[in-house]
Amino acid sequence: KEEKFLLPPKSYNNDRVKAYLQSRGVHFVIIDYLINKGYLYEEKKYHNAVFIGFDKEGEAKYALMRGTSGVRFFGEVPSSDKHFSFSLPSLDNSNELHIFESAIDLLSFATIELYEGRPPYKNAMLSLAGVHLQKDDGSVPTVPMALSQYLKDHSEIKSIKLHLDNDK
Repeated sequence: KEEKFLLPPKSYNNDRVKAYLQSRGVHFVIIDYLINKGYLYEEKKYHNAVFIGFDKEGEAKYALMRGTSGVRFFGEVPSSDKHFSFSLPSLDNSNELHIFESAIDLLSFATIELYEGRPPYKNAMLSLAGVHLQKDDGSVPTVPMALSQYLKDHSEIKSIKLHLDNDK
């Protein structure tokens, strides 16, 4: 039997998430925007950062948790649908999509845009929730689920910019 997707309970504040993300170099304006828009919050039990992914109707379908205590922890909320990974829409109806391996990479880019005086949400941004090495079996490489779904739901996208690490 498939488990129902449920977001973890929220903490009474987001102080640890804010402190953690600021320690990673993410600008407080970006953090506050995400919290106010409902893309990010601090979960109650362990105070993890919860990054939420939504379907095109605005329903939460995915959540990634990232530890804030200094212990390296990250994991997906049970029954998360990787088709709807963490993303931020364009506020300018742009047809450009920026792709990142992780939510933190996405937030770092938004912070750089802010520091450079550019609008941080001019273009849509999508985290792939990790990138995995394809099997070396001669098969045709597959497009990540989150990207396939995003392009299916957003036919306006005409240009894709990759922001990926150079690791194996």
